[in-house]
Amino acid sequence: MNTEESMKSFPENQESNYLTPKDRLSIQMRLNRIEGQVRGVQRQMERDEYCDQIFNQVEAIHSALNAVGILLMSNYLKTYAASAEQKNSDSIAQEMLKTLSILMNRKDEER
Repeated sequence: MNTEESMKSFPENQESNYLTPKDRLSIQMRLNRIEGQVRGVQRQMERDEYCDQIFNQVEAIHSALNAVGILLMSNYLKTYAASAEQKNSDSIAQEMLKTLSILMNRKDEER
């Protein structure tokens, strides 16, 4: 599923913000930390450090990105639940399944 298809499955009220200011700040702080970690890996590569040290940092980055994804997914699903009264339950279930399949397909591709 590409980005355009993903956006089509987003709730009708997509213009409204599905992230609270607190969650938005939390995600931004996490992404800033991840950005710093990536720069650290670049420096490790420049210094020709041992692969196991670099892999350790790459795994930390991966875990941090997963945490961001989980936070986004949680808020996204809460938005769907809030819009459940406006739609039939089959429609909501289909949209949630589409969103979860994105995450699950990504996990399958990593293996």
